[in-house]
Amino acid sequence: MSSKRCEGIGVSPGVVSGRAVVVERGVGDVPERLLEPNDIEAEVTRFDQAIDAVRSELGSVERRAGREVGEELARIFDAQKLILDDRSFVETIRSRIRDDRRNAEAAVRDVANGLQARFARIDDSYLRDRGADIETLATHLLRILLGQEALRLDHLEESVVVVAHDLSPAETATLDREHVLGFVTDAGGRTSHTAIMARSMEIPAVVGTHDATLHVQTGDRVILDGAEGVMIVNPSAEIEAEYEQKRSAYEDRESVLAAMREELAETPDGLRITLQANLESVRELEGAHRHGATGIGLYRSEFLYLRADGELPDEEAHFEEYRAILQEMGPAQVTIRTMDLGGEKSLPTALRAAGDNSLLGLRGIRRSLHDADIFAVQLRGLIRASAYGNLRIVLPFVTELAEVLEARKCIDAVAADLRQSGVAFDEDIPIGAMLEVPAASLIVEQLSDHVDFFSVGTNDLIQYLLAVDRTNDAVADLYEPLHPGVLRVLNAIATTAREREIPLCLCGEVAADPLTAMVMIGLGYEDLSMAPGSIPVIKNLVRHLPGGDARRIAREALALRTAAEVEEFALAELMAHLPDDFSVAG
Repeated sequence: MSSKRCEGIGVSPGVVSGRAVVVERGVGDVPERLLEPNDIEAEVTRFDQAIDAVRSELGSVERRAGREVGEELARIFDAQKLILDDRSFVETIRSRIRDDRRNAEAAVRDVANGLQARFARIDDSYLRDRGADIETLATHLLRILLGQEALRLDHLEESVVVVAHDLSPAETATLDREHVLGFVTDAGGRTSHTAIMARSMEIPAVVGTHDATLHVQTGDRVILDGAEGVMIVNPSAEIEAEYEQKRSAYEDRESVLAAMREELAETPDGLRITLQANLESVRELEGAHRHGATGIGLYRSEFLYLRADGELPDEEAHFEEYRAILQEMGPAQVTIRTMDLGGEKSLPTALRAAGDNSLLGLRGIRRSLHDADIFAVQLRGLIRASAYGNLRIVLPFVTELAEVLEARKCIDAVAADLRQSGVAFDEDIPIGAMLEVPAASLIVEQLSDHVDFFSVGTNDLIQYLLAVDRTNDAVADLYEPLHPGVLRVLNAIATTAREREIPLCLCGEVAADPLTAMVMIGLGYEDLSMAPGSIPVIKNLVRHLPGGDARRIAREALALRTAAEVEEFALAELMAHLPDDFSVAG
């Protein structure tokens, strides 16, 4: 039997092998009936009962997901619950039943197919992926209406690799963690909910293979490489041996990196680099500690709003959240970003009327200043919490100096009110600005007179500099962090901050990738913040990279003409500085 290699997108690293279990897709044929007039209302009632049953199922799965992967990822199910509560969706199906005399199954299928077709035409890949929420919900409804059992992968009797056309967030959240070695799907992308959950659950996964289910049968032996994005069906003995070496090397590398937790992130020539964590909830603090973060470089406070069931968190909710993280981190620095809602982060119901939800719309500091009362509630929670740790506040999506000045007035007014009320707080909370809008990156000198530090949000800054949507697969190859234009802007920011003696932190994927982090250190970025799991890899880089070499690499990179030239040069330097068995780490 010959081997078959299927390639996709590696979204969660790890090398595993085992017996495949192929999950059949969908619910099969959907029956169609023309209802008799006397049967219509009974059919509507049957549909309404199915809605209630799905809502109950989603609640149960969300509670389990909260226990398994944390509250943040459990909120993934909010999208499906919102669809269930959307009157236009439900009423459209009821109208199909009543006006067209369609049976409930056919009505659900027709309405869902129409909505999915509309999502499929959206250029933005993140929003296009959200069409999967419609498909998942429709499948839930159809299974209940047809009396079919839901897919169960939560109690397995042996260790397997799951292969499916797609896995819904609910199916992913309830995977039997003891027996599911990894999974492969035909569908999905880097931003799909399933991919996000796989990384959080640390289950090796490959998505977007398009046709993996056509090349494997239940019982086939498969190898899965979640970093390389490969599944091999019925591997030969030679291939088995090759991937066993990869698996062993991966595990050895992870063990070595884990053992470095207490080591300093210091270059061989004595340059100390600060490695901090990006977090979205207090639950993630365990990972930050486990991976050796020296502080929290970016705490995304908007996720507190997204957890609030469509309502806005009050002052006490803010205070308790921020106090908990500050107390947990002790004297370590914690930088909390004021809310940055918009774009891919759906607005709570209470904020939707205030403006649009686009990436270039009313978001970040713009929204905070627009909704000054809501901003004041968050500021009161932040300033009160400052008495319990080492707090810094950073303002997101700053475009001009006037926004910083207005925000500082808001902060001063809240502080004055709390002071008058006798509330204890840190009188010298550092206030910073996120540099993620190109215009702001060009006025660093002016901004530096009115802020205490800068945080560079590379994810947004790079996509706006290059006019490339980083979530759009069609232009993914144009998203080049090492583009000469990007390097020049980042170099100018670092140079000005150094001259003005303003602390500077680099956030985003650029800090987490050894290739780009090496160049950033050379440009002068000595405070990096990233997902906790990336910290050991970057620490390993730092401990093998002399600061002098990093500066030379950055100078030479700045002199190159194209992104391809910079990447080729940087990759050669990276491989030269890391030990052989760590040359592909990260």
